[in-house]
Amino acid sequence: MGRRALMTLERLEQLGSLELKEEWARFHGAPAPSVTPDLLRLGIAYRLQEKKQGGLSRESKRLLRQAVAIAQQDNATAAPLRRLTPGTRLVRDWHGAGHTVTVLDEGFEYDGRTWRSLTAIAKAITGTHRNGPRFFGLTGNAA
Repeated sequence: MGRRALMTLERLEQLGSLELKEEWARFHGAPAPSVTPDLLRLGIAYRLQEKKQGGLSRESKRLLRQAVAIAQQDNATAAPLRRLTPGTRLVRDWHGAGHTVTVLDEGFEYDGRTWRSLTAIAKAITGTHRNGPRFFGLTGNAA
């Protein structure tokens, strides 16, 4: 068999199910899972980009391990995984509408206004009292 053509994101779109499973096995070193062709493409595309640009940072891996440990404890009152630094953006989808909050030095910016708490923003979005950090996925399960 001759040398394989270089895999690109564009070429991925042209592959059928069988070819995607072969590429998955080549990139991941394991048989492809029983998922849709679109999910196989996403998994292969991630691995392509990871090889070209590098994988997750050490800090990201640490945060993921910490999140898994908290989820395994099923502890809904756990402390946030990290301190929110100014400029951080929190994104939440609520009933089909996207909501973005920016962390400021003092408070939060949402919808062109400055807010003192995430809870106040969660209430403005939902119309009911919500735990703000939980609503934005910083602790426990987002409701």
